[in-house]
Formats: sequence, structure tokens, C-alpha cells
Amino acid sequence: MPLGEIASEVLGTVFRFVGQVLIDVVAEVIVKGPGYLICRLFSRDVDPNGMRVAVVSILFWITLVMAAWAAWGEFSEAAEMDRCLDAGGAYDDQLRQCRIE
Repeated sequence: MPLGEIASEVLGTVFRFVGQVLIDVVAEVIVKGPGYLICRLFSRDVDPNGMRVAVVSILFWITLVMAAWAAWGEFSEAAEMDRCLDAGGAYDDQLRQCRIE
């Protein structure tokens, strides 16, 4: 068996193992973790692999993404106003445009 084939088999096995570990960590920590912690606040008897934990965790991530999106909208508009005023212009709130005269 040539050395190249042995190396490719070893590297393939290592990469599959690392990939599987990363998938398990993502599934356990990121997907189930917040749901388990939130459910644990309200009940002592929580199944970490239960459907309730998964649903609560998905709702948590959806809420977090929506809040980040709303905050981004507010902060980006405030930053646009600030740039306009720094340039010596006037920001029109209704048109959401900068007027430099």
C-alpha cells in the first residue's frame, strides 16, 4: 500500500472524527443548551433530550435573531443620522434622507 493512500485514509478518518465531534457539540450546546437552561428555571424534572427543550431552544434562537435584527435597524438608522449631522446636513425623519444644503 503506497504511503499516499495510507495518509489519505488517516486524514479522512481524522476529519470525519473532528466533524462528528463538532456536529455533536453544535447540537448539544447550541441547539439544546439554551432550551435546557430555560426549562430548568421553571421545572426540576427536565429531559435534556425532550421535545420541550428543543422547541424552547428554537424559540430562544428565533427571538434572539429577531431582537438582533431590530437592534441593527435602530442602530444603523442612528448611525446614518449621526453621519449626516457630522457632515453638516439635516436629517429628514419622514423621508429618512440626509439633506446637505
